[in-house]
Amino acid sequence: MVRVYKIRKERRIVSKKLLALLLCALLLLSLVGCLEDKAESETKPAATAAVDTSKEDALPAFTLGDFTVTVGEVRSSYNTIVEYMGYYGVAAPSTAEEIKQYKDMIIEDLLNAKVLPWKAQQMGIELTEEKKEQVARQVEELIAEYAGDYLDDAKAELGEQANAAELAKKAREILEKEVEEYFNKPFSEWLEEVTTSYSESALTELMQEKFNEGVSVTEEQAKNWFDGELAEQKESFDKDYTAYKAQVEAYRLGESDVPALYTPEGFAQMQVLTFDIDEKDSAAFSANELEMTNLETEYGKLVLRGENEERQAEILARYKELQATNAELLTKNSEKGQKARADALNGMDFTEIYTTYSKEEGAMGYYGYAEDEPKRDGVVTFYIKDKDTEWPEEVWTVAKDMKEGEISELLQAGDSFYLIKRLKDLPAGEAVFDDDVAAYTAAALSTQQAKEWEAVQEDWQNEARNAAVFYEDNYASVGVK
Repeated sequence: MVRVYKIRKERRIVSKKLLALLLCALLLLSLVGCLEDKAESETKPAATAAVDTSKEDALPAFTLGDFTVTVGEVRSSYNTIVEYMGYYGVAAPSTAEEIKQYKDMIIEDLLNAKVLPWKAQQMGIELTEEKKEQVARQVEELIAEYAGDYLDDAKAELGEQANAAELAKKAREILEKEVEEYFNKPFSEWLEEVTTSYSESALTELMQEKFNEGVSVTEEQAKNWFDGELAEQKESFDKDYTAYKAQVEAYRLGESDVPALYTPEGFAQMQVLTFDIDEKDSAAFSANELEMTNLETEYGKLVLRGENEERQAEILARYKELQATNAELLTKNSEKGQKARADALNGMDFTEIYTTYSKEEGAMGYYGYAEDEPKRDGVVTFYIKDKDTEWPEEVWTVAKDMKEGEISELLQAGDSFYLIKRLKDLPAGEAVFDDDVAAYTAAALSTQQAKEWEAVQEDWQNEARNAAVFYEDNYASVGVK
């Protein structure tokens, strides 16, 4: 079976059945993202009928300076798009006009992918040795991550006696085989394409860094930017409290260079630890909860009708059994949470508590993600004026009424336990430009750099369209049955 990954922004949770989709996305769109959520799909997109087009595929679809994109690349992109359209129940292009529209879109995407390498060559910009080493590390980390998803397969093939090195080697072999089967090409060729994708991304970073060196803003321009940004934030944050939280988080993680310039009323900072049962026990817990709900319904009907007392007794016995089982599943994490709370009351920092208890059996989370991510300091922002939908009702209800420095009781929400420390309230109000001219000027400069970088790329794209030589006759048969 082909494995694929599903792309999402926050955490990475591997799904074996979605590997091929990410691999295609990586090659076609140069997307490498955070991964989350298991997707359940057993069907591989239907393969396109095999036709010998090798000679035609070797011809150029277009050239841009020294760069050539072949008909084969256009055909591969077109077939992949059509396959996944069918996979999601979307009809493939059928008329000559529709086929041309899709090919034009693909040509445009492939051309845009060559614009920055083309301009870099014109400007004499090449990857530094440091950047090349970075690319090599990124590719190896990606392959290691993919191969890690096949460790269970490797263990099943080699047996429990296999050591870590043997399992890693076998997992890599399985990955290579599946990539070759899916893409119908040697793994080395696929790996070269992945490396090229990363190299082009690194080259883009280098070009943008050099371009940014030529952009500047005066203090007056920075002040004008500050005033405009403040007005926009006030309007946005007053309408939607989650917009404020998103801005704070993006700035803290380095995903945005623009800080929150305005704080609405009703926000406080907290630290939050969670204690969860492991995945297997969580599934059992949920199944038991569902069965208990069904038993409650059945029992209520029987009582109302005054029927089948024997079955009523069976239901009560089974219900108590399920309750006891779920209580046992939760006990271990509840005890860990209580120990952690005692440590917190004795002055232990939440980061240290997380580091200590996350090594024990069972799942544990720290909403601040302080470990291995220095930009996350363990602090989260709560909206306490009205319901903060990010948090379970049981957690928010307690957190909103806590005092500064207070540590909560161990709170239960479903099969999870929460421990909260309230840090401080965030005073509402506006930032003042003169209070930190340097920081706000830096934010204004970053915004201007991004704006001018986007504009120059549009200019380069238009320049590339005029400079490229297209061979439409060569790829006329793509998409035509």
